[in-house]
Amino acid sequence: MVNTGAALNYVLGNHFTKDAGSRKDEGVPQILVLLTGAKSTDLIKSSATALKRAAVMIFAIGARKADPAQLSEIANDPSLVFRVKEFNSLPQLQKQVLATLSTLPTSQPTTEQPTVTSKQVLPKLLGKKDIVFLIDASDNVRNTDFHHVRDFITWILGNLGLGRDGIQVGLVQYSNYAETEFYLNTYSSEDEIVTHMQGLRQRGGMPLNTGAALDYVLTNHFSRSSGSRKDEGVPQILVLIMAGRSRDYPRHSADALKRAAVTVVVVGTRDTDPAQVKEIASQPSLSHNVEEFRSLPNVQDQLMVSLSTLPVARETTHQQPTLPIRPAGANKRDIVFLIDGSDNVGATNVQFVREFLTSIIENLDIGSDRVQIGLVQYSNYAETEFYLNTYSSEDEITSHVEGFQLRGGTTLNTGAALDYVLRNHFTKSSGSRKGKGVPQLLILITAGRSRDHIKPSADALKQAAITIFAVRTGNADTEQLTEVASDPSLLFSVAEFRSLPHVIEQVMTPMATLTVSQVPTESPTVPSKQVLPDEENKRDIVFLIDGSNSIGQTNFYFVRDFLASIIQNLNVGSDGIQVGLVQYSTHAETEFYLNSYLSKAEMLSHIRGLRLKGGTRINTGAALDYAYRYHFINSAGSRKQKGVPQILVILTGGRSNDDVKPPADTMKRAAIMNIAIGVKNADSVQLESIAVDPSLVFTSKTFSSLPNIEEELTTLLLTLPALRAIPEPTAPTKQVVPEASKRDIMFLIDGSNNVGNTNHQFIRDFLTSIIENLDIGRDSVQVGLVQYSNYAETEFYLNTYSSEDELLSHVKGLRLRGGTSLNTGAALNYVLQYHLTASAGSRKEEGVPQVLVVITAGRSRDDIRRPADALKRANVLGVVITAKNADPVELQEMLIDPGLVFSVQEFSSLPDVQEQLMISLTTLAAPTVIHKEPTVITEGHTDKSTEVLSSTDSRRDIVFLIDESDFVGNSNLPPVRELMSAIIERLDIGSDRVRVGLVLYGNKAETEFYLNTYPKKDEILSVLRSLTLQGGRTLNTGKALEFVLRYHFTRSAGSRREDGVPQFLLLITGGRSGDDVKRAADALKQSNVITLTVGSGSADPAQLKEIASKHNLGFSVRDFSSLPGLQEQVIASFERTHALETPTEKPAVHVEEATIDNTRAMKRDIVFLIDGTSGMGRSFIQVRDFLKKVIQELDVGPDKDQVAVVQYNSHPTFEFGLDRHSTKGAVLNAIRDLRLRKGRPLNTGAALEFVTRNVFIPAAGSRRDAGAAQILVLITAGRSRDNVGPGAEAVRRAGIVPIAIGAKGADTSEMQQIVYEPSLVMKLNDFSELSTVERELIIKVNTIVIIEDANTINTEVLPEEVNKRDIVFLVDGSENVGNINVHLVHDFISNIIESLDIGTDRVRVGMAQFSHNAKAEFYLDTYSTKSDILNHIKGLRLKGGTTLNTGSALDFVLRNLFIKYTGSRKEQGVPQFLVVFAGGRSAETVKPYAEALKRDGIAIFAVGVRHADPAQLEEIASDPSLVFSVKEFHNLANVHERVMSPLSTLSAPTVAIRESIVINEETLIPGEERVTSIEVMQKDIVFLIDGTLGMGKAFPLVRQFLIKVLQELDIGPDKDQVAVVQYSSDAQTEFAFNTYTSKAEVLAAATQIRRKTGRVLNTGGALEYVSRNIFHAAAGSRQDAGAKQILVLITAGKSREDVGPAADTIKQAHIVPIAIGAKNIDPSELQQIAYSSDFLIILKTFHSIPTLHQRLISMLKSV
Repeated sequence: MVNTGAALNYVLGNHFTKDAGSRKDEGVPQILVLLTGAKSTDLIKSSATALKRAAVMIFAIGARKADPAQLSEIANDPSLVFRVKEFNSLPQLQKQVLATLSTLPTSQPTTEQPTVTSKQVLPKLLGKKDIVFLIDASDNVRNTDFHHVRDFITWILGNLGLGRDGIQVGLVQYSNYAETEFYLNTYSSEDEIVTHMQGLRQRGGMPLNTGAALDYVLTNHFSRSSGSRKDEGVPQILVLIMAGRSRDYPRHSADALKRAAVTVVVVGTRDTDPAQVKEIASQPSLSHNVEEFRSLPNVQDQLMVSLSTLPVARETTHQQPTLPIRPAGANKRDIVFLIDGSDNVGATNVQFVREFLTSIIENLDIGSDRVQIGLVQYSNYAETEFYLNTYSSEDEITSHVEGFQLRGGTTLNTGAALDYVLRNHFTKSSGSRKGKGVPQLLILITAGRSRDHIKPSADALKQAAITIFAVRTGNADTEQLTEVASDPSLLFSVAEFRSLPHVIEQVMTPMATLTVSQVPTESPTVPSKQVLPDEENKRDIVFLIDGSNSIGQTNFYFVRDFLASIIQNLNVGSDGIQVGLVQYSTHAETEFYLNSYLSKAEMLSHIRGLRLKGGTRINTGAALDYAYRYHFINSAGSRKQKGVPQILVILTGGRSNDDVKPPADTMKRAAIMNIAIGVKNADSVQLESIAVDPSLVFTSKTFSSLPNIEEELTTLLLTLPALRAIPEPTAPTKQVVPEASKRDIMFLIDGSNNVGNTNHQFIRDFLTSIIENLDIGRDSVQVGLVQYSNYAETEFYLNTYSSEDELLSHVKGLRLRGGTSLNTGAALNYVLQYHLTASAGSRKEEGVPQVLVVITAGRSRDDIRRPADALKRANVLGVVITAKNADPVELQEMLIDPGLVFSVQEFSSLPDVQEQLMISLTTLAAPTVIHKEPTVITEGHTDKSTEVLSSTDSRRDIVFLIDESDFVGNSNLPPVRELMSAIIERLDIGSDRVRVGLVLYGNKAETEFYLNTYPKKDEILSVLRSLTLQGGRTLNTGKALEFVLRYHFTRSAGSRREDGVPQFLLLITGGRSGDDVKRAADALKQSNVITLTVGSGSADPAQLKEIASKHNLGFSVRDFSSLPGLQEQVIASFERTHALETPTEKPAVHVEEATIDNTRAMKRDIVFLIDGTSGMGRSFIQVRDFLKKVIQELDVGPDKDQVAVVQYNSHPTFEFGLDRHSTKGAVLNAIRDLRLRKGRPLNTGAALEFVTRNVFIPAAGSRRDAGAAQILVLITAGRSRDNVGPGAEAVRRAGIVPIAIGAKGADTSEMQQIVYEPSLVMKLNDFSELSTVERELIIKVNTIVIIEDANTINTEVLPEEVNKRDIVFLVDGSENVGNINVHLVHDFISNIIESLDIGTDRVRVGMAQFSHNAKAEFYLDTYSTKSDILNHIKGLRLKGGTTLNTGSALDFVLRNLFIKYTGSRKEQGVPQFLVVFAGGRSAETVKPYAEALKRDGIAIFAVGVRHADPAQLEEIASDPSLVFSVKEFHNLANVHERVMSPLSTLSAPTVAIRESIVINEETLIPGEERVTSIEVMQKDIVFLIDGTLGMGKAFPLVRQFLIKVLQELDIGPDKDQVAVVQYSSDAQTEFAFNTYTSKAEVLAAATQIRRKTGRVLNTGGALEYVSRNIFHAAAGSRQDAGAKQILVLITAGKSREDVGPAADTIKQAHIVPIAIGAKNIDPSELQQIAYSSDFLIILKTFHSIPTLHQRLISMLKSV
């Protein structure tokens, strides 16, 4: 395509100019020689004419397809036209052209008016003018076109006399909105403006809103602040250049400009509407049109003439100006905007609403003493954005409005919203100045018809002197809004939201001029909702809602909206209606109490975030009892004692599994009004039993129909009278204990300069509010006050004042004492010495709780530790409130419960913690004081044998401990088995008679079954018949005895020792123990376990004698074949039960149950110390569930087990103390309320010191001095940043027994440093495995030892004898290593091999190299000698390659090297080891492949150098201690010993999966080891694909990628299922799981998918769509059958709406999301959606996506 016309224009504008070197002014001829080979596709005549008029002589030379007619039209004369057939003939024309050039005269400019001239043609335009250029910068204008616009304006500027006293110029670009380039007063010289123009860049965008842009220019540019000199009579001119039709209506905006005396000149081109151009221009002669941008020079002269001849425009006087700027009459206004936030508006229109609000706000004089603004949005209920007194500056308000998002909703309750605004915004507390005569205005903007009645609420507003404006659009009902507006003239209508700018002027004028509305003299007609007088308007209402699975997530949304609608119509407040909420299924959980929220907004915010609790059972009876006991009580906010009606509303969707009548009757007797709502499967009989009266039972067929009963229910809630309590002669089963009302409360307040006078006022008001809520009096609450800085000073003592008035009078006159330093420690000591004493009014001796409330703003200069400890010893309950620079951690030192620290940023926020403080002050109980001296429990024993049981009691607990080492061997197993079987045959086996357990041992002990595993004789004998021995050369009998005592003779393992049942242990061994047996044997004796020993073979008689409880209980035989002969003697010993003599030597370790008094249950103080960092993440829920299960197994009670919980990250936080909860139910409720604290880093050392000093102390409830075992259970997900050594030492010195459970990034070696011995460490891969250690933890806790002398514990771990192992080296062969470093790697591996005992029956070695793929160097059975292996390594060559696929390489060695056929001896029990060596980061995920190796019992070491990723190395290694990193290859020798130590001592991990797996319809025998393939499980996979225009040409690439992935899947009815959904603003299903059943059908459907199109991307809505409609049984989901649920999101942009809630819903539904994004995506948004970073792929473009299918397949397999 050849555009000769444009080229001619370009030459004229850019070359024949003075700046470009033209000497035309000096009379030098101007000549243009055109050479062309084609016909021009654009118009040439006007451009050629312009050149001629500019005195340029044109030669035209044509070749090939040049058009002769065009050439003649271009040339000045036919003699100047030359033609040749081909360009190679051009030399023939040289002489002709040169001859003509030499004879040409100077061309003269034409005398007619030129179309295009250079700058010198016209004289500069002088005089004063203000000219603003408004230019179309939308997508209608191409980049090349924009250059023409820029040049056009630059040319005009060059012809203007610019300057402060001359012509001023401004510039604005616009598309969908306008944007200022520079104002009229920004530049004062031509050079500055031209420089700006040269750097001008097109902003782009669609659509074109010319009307809005005209408004913008009028408001922001033709104003004095922007440089306009209109007031001086300077002409105001707007030059508009536009290239398309405006989407909005510009006429009103153009008229406004004309009325404001602005002359509008319009230049239209390309797709502009000529009618619109004329409509905008001030007069027809000021509208100009050109076909293309390159033709703009054609109108330069006309435009210049217009600019030079325009008269000064005059303002029209018959109308007000459109936008009054800061009108004087509007200096004080309270204006609330009420905005329709429903789906009637929608995300596409919210921008227009924002711009409308911003335009109005920018024209108001905002300030706390001028115009105040409030904002509310509503749909089914209203929600405050900000109050009248929230913001005091325009910037704050506009910033909020710019971030304003719609809340959505399908229902519109305008009446309720009007009522909400009246009650919550036009009030003094919300900033209304109505009492001062300031006009009150409400601007309603709505787009739909209201579902409720609006007239009563509108009338109430009008009667309250509030003027209502109504702006309608969309489907809003004109008739309804006529009722709303205060006057018909205040009702404004626009057809659509983008036209809102058209009514700005109409709204602004009355807004600025209206005076205070007169309040009618007659009583206002209050809406029916408000008919009750104040004293009757008080209600305490608790909603009890079914949160079980019978409701379901979809229906729960209806429940949530129903609750919100009801509450919206209630007058919520501490002096009005209080509301509580409980959700229940199997058990009940509090959402919030009656006194939790004092405002409706907070309550509704909670309800909007409500999530379905879930649960399979519905226990309504238990839930009713829970609500009665924990909600209708004073401390929870109930005002029953003040006569306030008590109402319970229960909403359920199913039949209760328990009895509802008893708790319902109890509630009725307690004067609680029960209202019952049943939906779906609710039982009508049960509902009638619950309700006070059958008329108070409501039923609804579906949850979506709940709104039908809303009005009737609301009326009942507002009108029901209070019931009278029914006196009852019989007391309820559990009495609710009234709370004590006596308290001595000392306030210690910071009076230093840290606070200052302004903040001191906030403290004074805060104290006043607290005191007003206390029951002040000599026999109730006493208050004292001390102020301090560098020293403390008494304001008044506890006994100074006895009335509230006296206290408040003193507090109101309080003055800041001042001071620069803060000595909090000295102040604490002062309070303890001079205030908490009897003479100062303390009633401590009478048992009255002593409370100290510290309010401080800075860090103490002195030490607070010693006075803090003294306060705790004195049982003073501390509460701390910190602000500004105070250190909360420092002040936790003084608290018995460190959870009582409340922090606020500023003192103005003190009211935010008032409710929490009041609950603490009114509910804290005095700690139990131990008056007697602490004593250590010593066990007394009888000194002679006595009969313990009568002969009639045949109960026994008998544990067999059998040596399974090589000293016995399977050859001697038959006689051992025969002896045990014969004994068991003679015993009366049964759960209430004789119980039997069995343990086998060698190097370590392993349980075969517990005492309570088998209640039948046949079951035990069956196990004995299949018994086999594992063998082994090491025998640790001492450890085995200790194991049996700890894990078998306990209640949880079936022991009945506490019931007085005799405990027996029968040891059968064939060898001498390699460890000490005496200490464990003594512990058994102390625990009244009667031990019998049977020895044979190499058994040591001295050891057996030491172990046996008495000398006559030790038996020996020469060989095992003689064992059956001992049957009668053993049985006789079982029948004679003896108590044991006390050993003369006190043992170092006393087992907790070692006492003669078996009826006394041992006490335990158990503290759970839980990792609360962000690293815990979603696992916190699993930890919380684990705690609940463990606590269910404990015997919680005042004289039994006590529990405390501390959460920690950088610092610890007290959740609850040992003496906080005295019942198991209370502990479980507290556990359920636990929430992850979050934060970083993890300081485990500091946390250990904290629990030692603050939790395991008498003041915090510890009973160590009373002999209770002190147990600490640490649960952590990471490695500590600080040193755990000192903290661990402090724990041990205090006699506390720590147990450590770690997962994720927890460091095993660190945990072992904390505990006494390695057996007290439980390391998991992930917290999902917690259930596997639940029983082990319970057993450990139940059998924990009481430490008498921590230094005597033997922590030595005996190394395991190792001589056989299979070791594979997997070595990075990529360029990450390189040929320079490869010899260093070889040397490192060779040194390891040199240290190994290589041989076919000893250590075998294999090796593989990898980069983008892997290859075997040699297998485990390739070489049998060390020299052969070393020779191979010496000749090893680097594989090469730039990409590192470590995951695939791990999979390769699992499948090819760790198998029987290549030399692996895994099936023979030989330990399997893999040493991975990496020099860079893997390009693919490694975790699933590493996990597969670990499941197969392979221990993995990871060695990383240089660019290796530490996180990947940890994922690969079996344990963090097996990760070895060095910076450079030459440092590898430094880790040689660290690698060798575990490589030569570790045994094989016991991780093989033992299960029955069906393969080809054949079932493997249970017990056969097999690694379950990660591909076996069925998968339901949904592909959610972005179908917007933003995806563009990448869509076919995505489709190709999808097809490649589908080809790799095993698709079928009992295999993988696939669904595809495409989305933009909404989602559409391409096909569901059950649409197709074969891979061929799915592939065929996938190839037919076409892009959906659409501009808006609503990813959040799409996630909700697939959650509700695709991952559903009706769509084919098999989640209930255990199929994995996987979502693959592929997107090219950022979502228009928030994805957070929908992403959370997806994950809570156990769907694993994988996110793939490119182009314009927001990475943080995708991270929010993806299950973890391992399931996230971010690309620059989609060009590479087809190559990533294997990576996605790996992810799908790893789920």
